[in-house]
Amino acid sequence: MNSRGKFLSVMRMKDGDYDSVEVPKVEFGYWAGSIRRWFSEGLSMRAPIPDEIPDGEAIMANKNIYSKMEKAGDVNVQPIFGLDQYLTKLPVDYSPMFSKEIIEKNDTHIIYKDSYGVTCKNDIHMTSLPLELSHPVKDWESWDQYKQYYSEDTIEKRLPPDWEELTRRLKDRDFPIRLGGTNGGFLGFPRQIMGLTTYMMKLYDDPKLIHDICDTFLNFLLAYYARVIKDVKVDCILIWEDMAGKGGSLISPAHFREFLTPRYKAMVSFAKDVGVDIILTDSDGYVEDLIPLIVETGVTGMYPFERAAGNDLLRIRKTFSDFQIMGGIDKRVLFAGSTKEKIDKELDIVKEMLKMGRYIPHVDHFVSQDCAYENFTYYRKKLNNIIEKFSSTNSTKSSS
Repeated sequence: MNSRGKFLSVMRMKDGDYDSVEVPKVEFGYWAGSIRRWFSEGLSMRAPIPDEIPDGEAIMANKNIYSKMEKAGDVNVQPIFGLDQYLTKLPVDYSPMFSKEIIEKNDTHIIYKDSYGVTCKNDIHMTSLPLELSHPVKDWESWDQYKQYYSEDTIEKRLPPDWEELTRRLKDRDFPIRLGGTNGGFLGFPRQIMGLTTYMMKLYDDPKLIHDICDTFLNFLLAYYARVIKDVKVDCILIWEDMAGKGGSLISPAHFREFLTPRYKAMVSFAKDVGVDIILTDSDGYVEDLIPLIVETGVTGMYPFERAAGNDLLRIRKTFSDFQIMGGIDKRVLFAGSTKEKIDKELDIVKEMLKMGRYIPHVDHFVSQDCAYENFTYYRKKLNNIIEKFSSTNSTKSSS
């Protein structure tokens, strides 16, 4: 079974029935600095990380399907461990497509405007997430100017220039594709263009503005996605939010139901209409309190379940038996100085999760530079063995 078939088989399984199911061996991705470090710790180099990719940029654990992908795909780690391809993001652009502008650059830092019009500051080597200095949308006046960039007549120019060739190549692919990515959510988008503080204040001070932003973005997404799905059969739709921190959700349940629930339900309805039965959310932080709200909308799953934030996979699975779960392996057990015993204990959770189904295990975000290659090697080989043994055992059961 290829990577695409494995992904779909796990996502669509019923009641722990592993007939015709094969769990994929995947990772979410790696920080570029992690792979660079591993080259000095024993990882064979098939191709160097290009100099223009900073240590703080992600290398995705999937294929590059387009020459100008948002993030590069890994060619070094995946083949060493015989890994399957993770969900590949179909190229989409949620920005107003502004030209990027460097405002200031010196030996220590860079200040620039990105394609959303957000003014950012970062260290000169771009090794971390940027500090956001200002945002383009502050009130109705600035939003009325900004929203003009989200009309349906902007959609065609958002498609890659080699769209026909790309769609032709994707028809017989062997890897899964997601439609949706960073900022493609109904908290994620307004926060991106307003900044977190302004967004959260406007939830109370001017809810009509937030509703208008969410409705505008929803209508834009539905038209955009319909255009894409006309030519490409996608395997899932992703609603990207990053709507939680270590302390929990950024917004209250009441605000979730007011601002997010109607748009999630609309996206779920659209997905069903176009034949997509897997609708995932992406959020870092502690998400357990959000899952009941997400399930209410018809969204079917979530990733990557950061363990440092306190998420408990077994507790989530026991409460939500059908919810699709990906990730959730604590990256901290791979840090330099950790032990095989800690890694083994973490993998014991994986064994229990696999028994209950609809679970694809991998590290709970990008593999960070704190992770030693020796520890990653031990973990990855043992996880591969667990998956192989699990698949073999269930195959024997189903055939007997």
